[in-house]
Amino acid sequence: MQIRTFVFGTTAAALLITSCGPSVVSTTSPHLASIQSAVTCPAPPVHVAVTNPSRTFSAAPARVIEHSVGYCAYLDTSRGVISVRLRPEHAPTAVNDFVYLAQHGFYDGLTFYQTCPDAAGAACPAHATAAVAGDPTTSGTGGPGFTVKADPVVGQYLFGSVAMLSANPALIGSQFFMSTGDSSGVARRYDIFGQVTEGLPALAELQKGDRILWVAILATAPEP
Repeated sequence: MQIRTFVFGTTAAALLITSCGPSVVSTTSPHLASIQSAVTCPAPPVHVAVTNPSRTFSAAPARVIEHSVGYCAYLDTSRGVISVRLRPEHAPTAVNDFVYLAQHGFYDGLTFYQTCPDAAGAACPAHATAAVAGDPTTSGTGGPGFTVKADPVVGQYLFGSVAMLSANPALIGSQFFMSTGDSSGVARRYDIFGQVTEGLPALAELQKGDRILWVAILATAPEP
């Protein structure tokens, strides 16, 4: 297994995401702005995919993220690099799960096996406009060999939100979806753990079968 070093950097300027329009700011939920307005991530790091990564783990991961540290994830896809500001302050379990799997190369080489809405293939969350990934079997039922308890849901499924996905939303594994449009009609059941900050054109263009070439994790200063 290839071992990678994660370098601590600094956050980019505290630029809130406003390009998605006024729907990013909520007048009904005091938590929506904090979960879905994110400090932009630094430029993507130089990274190489893990060769022959493990797809099955015997136990849930120990804690790999640190307190008072921010994290960005970079997904190099068939459409380009998508930068995601992870939100450990709102979804520590999901972020820890995703970071652990990404550090071990679990997502490298997997595909977005479903795009939503779609009546055929794996089930989509109702009312979702999204791309789904993280299942090595592409059946909608695969995972890493373990599940962990989901965090309480904070936020809504707006354009660019990233959330865990499973048949039982109280338990999460490796599957996740990225909102490629306004999915605010989705029931608040799925653990929101990140927000896309760069690569929005690539996100909007994702199609079924597009590949994740690699996922890199960068530790940064925490959200202000």
